[in-house]
Amino acid sequence: MAEDTESLEPPTHYKIAENKQNGMPNIDYILIEYNKIILDKNMSEELTRLCGDKYNGTGLKKFRDFKTKNYGDMKRIDIVKKDFEIDKGLDPIKVINFNGRDDRYEIIDGRHRYIISLYKGYTHIPCNLLEEI
Repeated sequence: MAEDTESLEPPTHYKIAENKQNGMPNIDYILIEYNKIILDKNMSEELTRLCGDKYNGTGLKKFRDFKTKNYGDMKRIDIVKKDFEIDKGLDPIKVINFNGRDDRYEIIDGRHRYIISLYKGYTHIPCNLLEEI
């Protein structure tokens, strides 16, 4: 596991499952700070619903075409929230570099885990950085 962090505080994150859903071990992940991941419209709206103004001014970035950029609904958010409450081990989220940049990421799979992690106050999110989708 590698860390992508600038803070002196130890990173906090949700419990990672020992093995992925496909049975392979969860070993090749990095920890990424939340403000390095780009939000789509539904993610931003869900953060506002869950957290109110708590995260305003935290440096979270939105897609430039924010009003039209959506990757699906947030209907499973309550299921994921329950997984966090029982401290269930979960897979890292899947991300790609955003527009080829090394300092920004786009979520491919794991938007619900990202939202609940931020809601729970963790400092980092476990990620599998994919080369391409």
